[in-house]
Amino acid sequence: MIWTYRVFRNNQGRYSIREVFYEPDGTIVAYGQAPVVVVGASLEELLQLIKWFKDAFDLPVLSIEEVEAQVAKQTTGVKSKHENNIILNDLIAQLSTEIDSGE
Repeated sequence: MIWTYRVFRNNQGRYSIREVFYEPDGTIVAYGQAPVVVVGASLEELLQLIKWFKDAFDLPVLSIEEVEAQVAKQTTGVKSKHENNIILNDLIAQLSTEIDSGE
């Protein structure tokens, strides 16, 4: 998953910067529900955040409503790539059963 900061506009016309998470093909899969704030553990970290925020202004402004609709469309009716995952203990039990029965 890839993430970046993007400028958002809400339906009241107010702007904020939020995190956006993408698939490698560029499809938005999630975004930060709350705007980000500039807080760093060092001056260098703070400066890096400000640079990333500035980079967000070079990209098109996103609409919160449009991004929410895009994310919702992906999560409904799409089979999760993790849907067939099983818990480790269940796998061990299944393998033990197969070994015991000679499968």
